[in-house]
Parts: sequence; C-alpha cells; structure tokens
Amino acid sequence: MTAMANTRRTPGRLSGKLLVRKLAFLLIPLLALATGMAAAPAASQAAVSVLRLGYCGGDDWEPTMASDSSHIYVLITHYAGDASCDSAAAQNNSRIMIQVSSDGGRTFSAPAVVAATPGGISYPSQADPSIAIDKATGAVYVSFLAYGLSGGHTDIYVAKSTDFGHSFSQAVQANGKGCKNCDHEKILASNNVVYDAYTQAQYHFVSVSTDGGATFTQYRTDSTFVVGFAEGGVLDAQGNAWFAWGDCESSNCTGTPGVDYRVSETLAGTGTTTFSPVLAQSPQGPDCPYSSCGFAYYGGQDAIALDSAGTVYLAWQDGQVQTQRKSPTIINLSRCSSSCTSAAGWSLVGRVDDKTAANCPNAACYALFPNIVAAGPGQLFATWIDDRNDSLDGTVDHVDGYNLWYRASTNGGTTWTTAGQQISQFDPAQSQSTPNGFLFPYGDYTGLIMNTTCRSPAPAMTWGEGHNWTGGATAPGHIEFASLC
Repeated sequence: MTAMANTRRTPGRLSGKLLVRKLAFLLIPLLALATGMAAAPAASQAAVSVLRLGYCGGDDWEPTMASDSSHIYVLITHYAGDASCDSAAAQNNSRIMIQVSSDGGRTFSAPAVVAATPGGISYPSQADPSIAIDKATGAVYVSFLAYGLSGGHTDIYVAKSTDFGHSFSQAVQANGKGCKNCDHEKILASNNVVYDAYTQAQYHFVSVSTDGGATFTQYRTDSTFVVGFAEGGVLDAQGNAWFAWGDCESSNCTGTPGVDYRVSETLAGTGTTTFSPVLAQSPQGPDCPYSSCGFAYYGGQDAIALDSAGTVYLAWQDGQVQTQRKSPTIINLSRCSSSCTSAAGWSLVGRVDDKTAANCPNAACYALFPNIVAAGPGQLFATWIDDRNDSLDGTVDHVDGYNLWYRASTNGGTTWTTAGQQISQFDPAQSQSTPNGFLFPYGDYTGLIMNTTCRSPAPAMTWGEGHNWTGGATAPGHIEFASLC
C-alpha cells in the first residue's frame, strides 16, 4: 500500500516515490462515445503503425487520450528517465505531460508540462491523468492528482486549455475538504459543465463545475464497500454523466469476491447521482510478478462505453474461475439498453478477450486492463493487454510476452468481427520490447478513443510498455500510440 489511505494504483509508484495506486482502468473514450459515428469495423485486420511517444529516454507511463475533429491529445505521467538517450528525460520528474497531433496521429508535438504548479502550489508529484473535450466549446480539460506535500494530502486539479492544448491558463482544485486523500479521478465535460469522479477509501465523490472549470462543488455520492475506484465515464445524449466504478470489499482487494462493479448516473448540470446495485464481481486478482508493485496492480478493473443508440457497455475483469482467488484473469462484457441504474436492465454478453487462441497453456496467461469505446448502434471496439506469448520462452512466469490486443463488433459484442489483433509491435530500439512482446504493462490503464480526425472515425489506442513496475532511468517505460485510420 502507500502512505495514502487505501489507495491502490498510485499517483506514483514505489521505490521511494509515494506508492500511490493505480488501477487505472481504461481510460475511456470520453468524447466520441455518444456521437453516433458511423465507423463500421472491418472484417479483416488492418495494418497498424506504432509510434513511440514521450521521451527517448523515458520514463513515461500511464497514458490517456482524447480527440476532437482536428487534434489528438495524449497525456502521460513522466518520471526521470535515461538522460543518456535525451537530456529532457531527466527533467520535469513526476509531472503530467501533454502531446498534441494535428495530422491524425502521424506526428506529435514534444511533451509539455500541463501545470507545473497547480493552484500556485509546488506539489512534488503528479499522476493519474484524465482528459475530456467539451465538444460545444472546444475546451480541453485535464484532470490529475497532485501530492507529496507535508501532511500527505492528495488533491485533484483540473487544468483548462482554450487553444487546443498549447497552453493551460488555469488549474483549479476540484476536491473539497471532505476528500483529503483523493484518488483515481475521471473527467467529463459538456456545454461548460465539467464532472470529475474520484474516491477516498469507501467514499465516492463527483465534483461538478457549471462555469467551465472556474469553480467546483464537491458531492459525496456514495460510501459503499471499503476501497472505491472511478474507472471511466461517458455522457449520454441528455448530458447526464455515467461513471463506472470498481470497488474492493477489503482494504487490499483480497477475497472472493474481491471487487464489485457498478455504474452511476449524475443528472446533467447537477451533483444528483444514482448508483446501480452490484452488476458483476471478480475474485482477488493474481499477484504481480515483482515484489515492488502497486496496490492490487492486477486486480479487478472495468470500463464503460455508450453507443449512439443509447446502449451502455461495461467491460470488466474477472477470474476465469470466479470462486478462486488469484485465478488467471479474463475480460467479460455486459450491456444495458434502458434502466441502467437497476440490475434488471443489464445482461451478460460474454467474453471480450481471446487469450487462449494461441500460446496460453492451461489458460494460465492473464488478460488485463480492459478498455472499450462505442460509436454507431452496436459498434463496439475493445482493447486489453495479455501475456499469451509469455510461454514462447519455455517458462510461464508473467514477466514477458505482453501485447496490446484489439477486437471489434457490429452487434454490441455478441460476436466479434475478427480474432484478437495484436497492436503492439517489436521495436529493437526499445529495451523493454522483445519479439514475443514487451516485458511488463507500464501503468494499469490504457487509452482508447474513436479518432475523430480520421476521414471515417476509427479507433486509436495508447498504452505503456516497461521492464518492471519500478521503472526509472535504468529501466524506463515508454508510451506507444497507434491509430486504425
């Protein structure tokens, strides 16, 4: 755990840095989910070009992303990396950085700090980036954790840009006095209304701004279970904010069940929030293969999406033997077309991952970090990370063979148009990359959006690759980006 109360993924990692948790779950497509974009998945697997972002020398992890009609925005958490590769890698340690593409993702601007001193305060560390674009105004909102000051408070800030991410003129604290050790925030924005969901232990909060991020009001919306995590969010056609939550039944996410999955609806322009009952559960996740890993790093996670017909989707991590602690993990899908704050509105669709398609003896490999995004009716796109290729070196030890995988569906996940497509690629210039896959997932969430800069919107994804959980200048992690335009 960490010095912060009941945090699990981390606004930081270990090794001398406050171990903040990071469950990170799928950053979710915050802006393109309810737009009805007609992007039919192709029946054949598309060629993919992967671009490394961040610094040549790392140490970059935990990316998230968004796009408008002409830009793609990628956020990373940057730690001091290998200065022998590029001197800038040693600068701006533990800061949220942004990179912007104005050519559909072919090139990106150099990393730039979003807010060096949010609120005029020199917090030692930042982590957990989240991003939203207000389609009505074009404003870009970046939310993140700031922490490390004497007293140990972890605060949530929202920075706003009105010039397509080139500068951020304000960084406003979103949490109130009732949340001193906040964690894992997810942000949404529409028509100058901004919603930021986060937790402290069992307390679930939604902070709301009705003046374009200038001020926020914090609402405590729920106090169920022991440790809660906001995992992602979407806006429906009426402007209501829907968030996915993954909540632990114990202080360290152990047990069977270990994690409960729910959704909530916050009415447009208000803090009035209704939670669903528990929609799904998963057992305690497998142990991380390294002794120095964040809290419940391989623990349960979920992701939310919304198509233009109003169907809500929830992808959630489970154990393949649901009654067995530390069971090898799989990704399931549920969906709802109406009454989505009631259990009756939801149904289990089936599996998202196909980790056992090859190289996964005894189904012992792990499918982790689910992410989904939706477009037109029934058009659903999913990514996850699995280590099916870990076995190719003759030993299943979960310390190599990881890749990002992708699937698409035209009928809401009932069937998938292709087998899982490997998106990540071997890059001999990156030391964490091997022919079988990368050594370790770097950051416990990924980015997945509809790339609205494409002529016909198509998925784009970003993820972190590392050597181990600690990282640093001798084992830096890197951020990768791919688009299926």
